[in-house]
Amino acid sequence: MPHVPAPVIEKLGAMESSLVVYKVKWKELAKHMTRQLFYILSFGFIALMLVRYISTGFDLDVTFEHIKLVHVPLGFVIIFLCSFTFSYAISALLKCTHITIDNGVISGRNYWLFKRRFNLSDIETAYPFNSNGMPVVVVNAGKKGEIYVPVHIESSEELFSELDKYVKST
Repeated sequence: MPHVPAPVIEKLGAMESSLVVYKVKWKELAKHMTRQLFYILSFGFIALMLVRYISTGFDLDVTFEHIKLVHVPLGFVIIFLCSFTFSYAISALLKCTHITIDNGVISGRNYWLFKRRFNLSDIETAYPFNSNGMPVVVVNAGKKGEIYVPVHIESSEELFSELDKYVKST
């Protein structure tokens, strides 16, 4: 490792001291998304089975003529595995949605995962939003754009209290 003079190290340390990074708790987010997706798909599966059961005149033999009744629990296992796989893949992708605050400038991702940066003083509003099953807080800076802050983020209380200082009251 090359030798770095002490003043350079101190200067680098001073420059980095104002940078705060809030990382996404992606595993917690994946668990939340797995549970939510499993409930939605299971409800749809049950609703389809009930519709089929009613449309066949309440006859179990006709309703389940293509599958055995004992295979229905296997459908729920498959639904869970698909929910689990999809949720963990999406959550791993959403690790990039971390929030950074550096010298009064906040940066993060918008709805389409494009990077946005603006001064904290430019924040006009902040409000909760459910972005396709992922709970977020939208930090809006008007014409400068929006940043979607995931609720499943490290030190969220600290971040939201910091953002509250800059939200303009109407």
